[in-house]
Amino acid sequence: MREIFEKLPRLTLNDKVDFLIDTCFFAWIFENHKQKEFKSLLKEKVFALTSFNVEEFLFIHNDLHNDINIAARKFFHHTNKLFVLEVPVHPGDADKEHAFVKSVLPDLDTIEHDPSDAVILAAAIETGASILTRDKHDIFNSTLENFLEKHGVKAFNTFHKS
Repeated sequence: MREIFEKLPRLTLNDKVDFLIDTCFFAWIFENHKQKEFKSLLKEKVFALTSFNVEEFLFIHNDLHNDINIAARKFFHHTNKLFVLEVPVHPGDADKEHAFVKSVLPDLDTIEHDPSDAVILAAAIETGASILTRDKHDIFNSTLENFLEKHGVKAFNTFHKS
C-alpha cells in the first residue's frame, strides 16, 4: 500500500485544498463502498490526505478488513486526482505535532487536545480546506466548530460538495 501513496501527486501547505480527509473517513469510504461517489467528487474539487494521515492509515491498514484494503488498491488504479498534502510532522512525535500546530495557530493547540486532529485542523487552516472525518467526539464538538468557523474551516462526516 505504501507504494501507492508514494505515487500520488503532492501538495504543500501553500496550495489551495478543498477537502482534507481524516484517516477514519478514508477507511470509511471503502468500508461503505463509497468509491464511486468519491471518484466523481474528485473531478470537481481538490481532495487530499495529509502525509500525517497517510502514515496513520499505513499503520492501521493491516488491522482493517481485507476487503477495505482490496477496495482501496482497486480505487487507486482508477484515479490520480487524490493528493497528499505534505506536513512537517509524523505520528507519534508529540513535541513536533504541538510545535507545528502552534506555528499555524497557537490557540488551536490549547482547544484541540488530540494531536492527530490538531494536525489536520492546522493543515486545513493553512490550505483553506474543510475536513471530512468520522471522528465526531473531537472535531464535531460545538466549541471547536465555533472556533474553526472563524477561520473558514468546516467539518463534515459525509461527502459534501461546498
